[in-house]
Amino acid sequence: MDLKQLVTKKSFYISERKEFISCDLRPTWRISLLVLILRLVGRGNKATRNKVHIANWALKNNEHIDSYLQYTVQKKGKRPFINLDPSMDKAIDYALYSKLVSVDNNRIKLTAEGIKIANSLIKLEVFEVEKSILLQLKPALSEDKVTKALEGK
Repeated sequence: MDLKQLVTKKSFYISERKEFISCDLRPTWRISLLVLILRLVGRGNKATRNKVHIANWALKNNEHIDSYLQYTVQKKGKRPFINLDPSMDKAIDYALYSKLVSVDNNRIKLTAEGIKIANSLIKLEVFEVEKSILLQLKPALSEDKVTKALEGK
């Protein structure tokens, strides 16, 4: 049997791209990261949009992690310049549409299906660096510290 028919039962094509698309820009990668953030650093599998964005921003490089921890935990240094990534907002939209998350009381919350996917990702040997960093950051990602970091208090 033809692989095309086995996989989709519909015809499809694969096109060559002129440029490589980084993993962190791919929607499925970003949605997976979102459910991990909510599961690992959220309280009760839910978090504010700001907490999700700070966790996402911190994962981008070690300087972000260091500057955030210095400001929020050690109370040293300047307030970090935190970028809110539009691709994470798009991932939230996709996850809402896919019923992996819901919005409740201004918090993004994992649904039963989202929890199932997050637990699978935790068990698999994927996102190992991200999981480690999120667990390291969890104590510093209280909603109070998130608010203070964004407002400069």
